[in-house]
Amino acid sequence: MPRSPRLLAVLLAVSGCSGLQDCGARPPAPSSRPVTAPVAAPSASADQEALAAAAPYAKSWWVLLHSSATPGEGDEALEALKRTGLSAEPRRLSTTPFRDLRPCLEAVVARTFVSRAEALDFQSRLREAGVVADVKYAGPLQAGREAACRAGDEAQAAIIEGSHRRQAPRFVESHVGRTFMLLAGSRESRVLEPMDVRRGVWMAPAPGDPTGLFSPGDRVDVYGARGLLQGGCAVKGFAWINRGVPAFDYFLREPPPESPGCGRAWAFAELDCAVPPEEWGFALPAGTPAPVFFTASEAPAELVTTHESALRGSPRFAELRSEGLLLAERVGETLKVEVGSFSYNSGEWRALFSVARLRVGEGHSLCGMDYDQQVTRAVVMQPGAAARVLPLNELSGDTVVGVMDLEGDGRMELLLRDSWPEPWVRLVREDGTEVAGAVVENCDSGC
Repeated sequence: MPRSPRLLAVLLAVSGCSGLQDCGARPPAPSSRPVTAPVAAPSASADQEALAAAAPYAKSWWVLLHSSATPGEGDEALEALKRTGLSAEPRRLSTTPFRDLRPCLEAVVARTFVSRAEALDFQSRLREAGVVADVKYAGPLQAGREAACRAGDEAQAAIIEGSHRRQAPRFVESHVGRTFMLLAGSRESRVLEPMDVRRGVWMAPAPGDPTGLFSPGDRVDVYGARGLLQGGCAVKGFAWINRGVPAFDYFLREPPPESPGCGRAWAFAELDCAVPPEEWGFALPAGTPAPVFFTASEAPAELVTTHESALRGSPRFAELRSEGLLLAERVGETLKVEVGSFSYNSGEWRALFSVARLRVGEGHSLCGMDYDQQVTRAVVMQPGAAARVLPLNELSGDTVVGVMDLEGDGRMELLLRDSWPEPWVRLVREDGTEVAGAVVENCDSGC
């Protein structure tokens, strides 16, 4: 579940056009995210201006022609709309300011409506004219979501570069019944072929490992959140793969698309062993000492009580509770606060996670609510040492799927996984430093 951003003053960009000529003429921007105004730092006034510009489209139903992380796409859809002769108001809008849309995308909108019935009627008329469109509810405005876009850009840039250490862990994925180990991303376009009927995965052979670290015949051991999945897997070849999630209209196009609908090509090494598709495993070179994996366990009640009380007394909890109470009073709702804990242990070594969730109102479980915040306190306890609180201020307990000592140094690593704003998995150290990561680009605007 996503962590909705705090109610901070962050500049959100909304790019628009008032007619088909303006929309069709807009050139692609170099950024991989919706265009953001070039300011040195966000300010409350700039945030208010941007949100004011987006306000006419909030809490409305969008008839959506296309969405993408790359601004300027969707010209074909706009031309098709123009040929219908229907009364339309096409615009390019950033999805970021709107609570019920996936952030960090540019949407090509044929028209917006106050009611769902009107939007569905217009969608039906477009369909009769041969134009594919979807209907999405934008929801209310929500400040602060641009932070998720910036964080995603930074994380993806690091993953694209790939690790330059052969001993570094690398995430493993299953596609069309085959197993692949992520190496690095491509900054160049690649000619790929569809590997499934839905054209959701595109692939092309690669002559070798672009990082220069692996060769055919090299062996790796593949681990999951709880331990070894497959040992001694051999590298059998290399491939470029695009597995981005396209916008809704992509799968409905006729004739079928001849190129991927979202994301970039990534370099993978194909392995000769099978890994369950639902596993986001990671590989280490064969012969590397196995990590120490922690087991999910129930912590003693008195320990839970002590650390949940410490969480409730933290400045971050107090800040979020104050924000939530103010919003609840303003909208006539009740602030709901839930506090719970879970733990992992390896012998007497324990990691305890206390999580507080603060919510106001109702909303889509993936896209957030009127107010949907969480704060997590992670504590490590080892024999003969004082308990230490991990300095992971942005950690969400909902994303923790595994705990381990990866390098045998007496320090733990966390395996994190989430689906918002796009599917990702990370392996991080106690201080939040990323050891390995993988992300699947998602260009569909609806959460």
